[in-house]
Formats: sequence, structure tokens, C-alpha cells
Amino acid sequence: MSDPSLWQEQHPGRSFPALDSDRRADVCVVGAGVTGASCAWRLLEHGVGVTIVDGRRAAAAASGRNGGFAVTGTGLDHDELEGRLGEAGARDLRAATERSLDAMIALAAELGVPQAVRRTGALWVAQDEHERAEIERVLSAAAAAGIPCRPAADLIPEPMRDRCHTAAFFPQDAELLPATWVRTLAAAAADRGATLFEGSPVGGLEREGDGWIVHAGGGRVHAQAVVVACDGLIPRLLPQLDGVVYPVRGQVLATEPLQQLPLAHPTHSQSGFMYYRPTDDGRVVVGGGRLEQLEHEYTDAETVTAGVQARLDAFLAEWLGLGGARVTHRWAGIMGFSADLLPVVGPLPDSAGLYVAGGYSGVGNVLGHLCGGIAADLIVTGTHPQAAALDAGRFDLTSPVEQLEKRRSRDQAARLSRSQR
Repeated sequence: MSDPSLWQEQHPGRSFPALDSDRRADVCVVGAGVTGASCAWRLLEHGVGVTIVDGRRAAAAASGRNGGFAVTGTGLDHDELEGRLGEAGARDLRAATERSLDAMIALAAELGVPQAVRRTGALWVAQDEHERAEIERVLSAAAAAGIPCRPAADLIPEPMRDRCHTAAFFPQDAELLPATWVRTLAAAAADRGATLFEGSPVGGLEREGDGWIVHAGGGRVHAQAVVVACDGLIPRLLPQLDGVVYPVRGQVLATEPLQQLPLAHPTHSQSGFMYYRPTDDGRVVVGGGRLEQLEHEYTDAETVTAGVQARLDAFLAEWLGLGGARVTHRWAGIMGFSADLLPVVGPLPDSAGLYVAGGYSGVGNVLGHLCGGIAADLIVTGTHPQAAALDAGRFDLTSPVEQLEKRRSRDQAARLSRSQR
């Protein structure tokens, strides 16, 4: 495992005991990240008893180890989403993510941590002609769909302006303090009646009559329903989803506090393969950099690597003008990508009472909150407006599935390699 992230170090949060006996619950949620905490919160709103188990701590994995971006939408551009779900379906799913972000902002304020989720807008900067055309296409599609955005060459960070001339600004997006948000939410769920066990790795799931047994830590949880909410690690517990959801390592660094910041907004470029943002204490956080080490980053090993970290260092120096800045933190986290770049949420086929929520494809901070709620609503009511579009049943689990992200990423990596020759 890599060192703690900046976010985890800044907000250690409360500790919870390990499971050391047999317990009973209406629902057991596996994973105390954003999905698990959000699912538990929603279940409590329904009046349903819930136990959460995590092998480490709340927000110990990707929910506390990402770059701190809270973006609406999905891993697909809006025109692609329309092609997949139709105009109404795409509009409804997009609106659901917007409502989810609004709810996160309101709930963070209610829980006393308004700084944990804050609407700042987000910037996308083109670093080459291919990306410039991509931004122009997205701006056109977004405008046609009524999604707030605008051309934003005026917001390009000053060190990038001599080489970058096209950008788009999305004012509805936000930044967050990942560990502060998730650990506060998980603790608040515990205060309201959820039971949370940390340091309790799940060793397996076992059918028991109409319910399930979750073997975790030194005990077991007997539950009528189970939600597996560990994103990139889902295939470890649900091997039938291997390839439908798969792990991708994301690596990040953070500088020391700086006297002057080159950034005003959370920003990304290289079609999302490089992302960077300022912090309130004057740091710059940079993540991504996996294109040139692509195949090595399809892993669930939570470790930083010299190759990717060197790319992050180079971006910091060459594009942000911070070659002399001291890096104080380097960390990795494991994201879950889905084969078609849409989340996988809902009951597992032929496994009554067993649910999954994950596969957020690099944009999980808002989708995780939304999908945790979807899973909870499906357990209690059997329905949710977005359930059909995101259901695991859309995949044929008896044969290999095409992994859209891998094909696109490999094409992008090849293009980058050609441009550098």
C-alpha cells in the first residue's frame, strides 16, 4: 500500500472497532467509501438497519485517495450517453448526478464540514489540436443539451497560456476534501444508528436461506441483503463481474504550500489523463500520468511507481512552472472502471439479495453518492428511475465483454507516443 494521501492525513477521522463476533443486520454493506457511506445513510432514511464492514478504515481506499474532483455526468460524453440511453435517458441520468452533487453540498454543510464539498466549477484545457477539437465538440453537444458550460480561454492557467489556447469551463462542478467528506458521512451514519466495523477484511459471502452471511474480520454478519461497494476491488468478492468491473490505479502527488498558485480551479487536460487543482492551504495536487505506463496501471496494487510519478513531476515543472516546488505527498488509489464506462448498480443476476455498486470509471465522487442511494432504494422499494440503465443485467456474464475504456486509452496512448517522436 502507498503512503496516506494528503486528504487522509489532514482528516484522520474517528476510529471504529473490528468485527469479532456474529451480528445480524437487515443489510450489510461491504466497503466504507463514498458508496458504502451513502448507501448506509439512505438505508437509515428508509428506517432500515445497516452494518458496514471495511477491511481497513472509512475512506482508506479510492474514496480517500483520489484527486478531489466532484464532477457531474458519467464517464461518457453527453452525446455518447444519448447514443446509449436516448435523449430522455441521458438527460435524466445527467440530472440525477446534478441533484446528487447538490445533495452532497447540502449534507456536508448540515454535518458541519461545508469545506468538504464546495462548488468551484471545473476547467478543461486542450494541450494539443486533437484535444482542442474534442473540447469544441463537447461544448457544442453540451450547449444543445442545455448543460451549463462556456469556452474559457480566459481561465487557462498562466503558465500554460503560451501553448494552450482552448478551454471549457463547467460551472456546476465542484471540488472536495475526499477523506473529510466520506469519514464525516460514515461517522454521522454511525451516530444515526448504523454499525460500522473497520479493520475487518471480508473473506467471502455465503448464502444462508433467503439471506447472506458476510465473513469479515473475526466474525460474521447475517443479513437479508448485501451490497458490495468496493469499486475497483469488486472482482475480488464477485469474480463473475471480473472484466465487467476492473481495477485501474490512479496516482497523485501534492506539493508543499506555495506562495503563489498557478491555478484557480480544478482543471484537467489530456482528456482527463492529467488532472490538477489548488488547495486551500496553497498546495497544488496533480494526478493521472498513466498513459505512458498504461498496461502497468491495470492493477489493484495500491503502490506508487517511479514511471508515473516522474510524469507527474514533469507536468508540474513543464506545464505549471513548478519545477522547484517540493513534493510532500505521493499516493495511489484503485478506481473501478466498467466495461461500457457506466456504473454497475443493482442486484446480481440469479443472486437474490446480493447487490453491487461500482464501476464509476474515474468519476466516482458524485456517482458513488448517487449509486449508493440507488442500491438502497432498490433494496427497500425495488425501484429507482436510473436502475434499468445501470443494472448489471445489461452484460452477458457468461462471455468476455469488450472494455471500451481500454480500447480508447490504448488509442490515446498510441497517439501520444506518435506525437512525441
